[in-house]
Amino acid sequence: MLEKETKTFEQKLSELLKTDIDKYVLIKDDQVIEVFAAEVDALSYGYEKYMNQPFFIRQILPIQQPLNFTNNYFFC
Repeated sequence: MLEKETKTFEQKLSELLKTDIDKYVLIKDDQVIEVFAAEVDALSYGYEKYMNQPFFIRQILPIQQPLNFTNNYFFC
């Protein structure tokens, strides 16, 4: 799951690092949808737009850190 999005992130990372370092990118399929200053904004937008469909959010950093996944995000 999210193989296409992961590949897109890896392909676009050098470009994103030039202008959006430390921000959060939202990717759906092979498209960079938008870049956000805060992770919560990216998550809110992703859930609003894609509901139960998978989407990819990652912080734009020169050195990527290991990820911890959860599937139980809940927004009030």
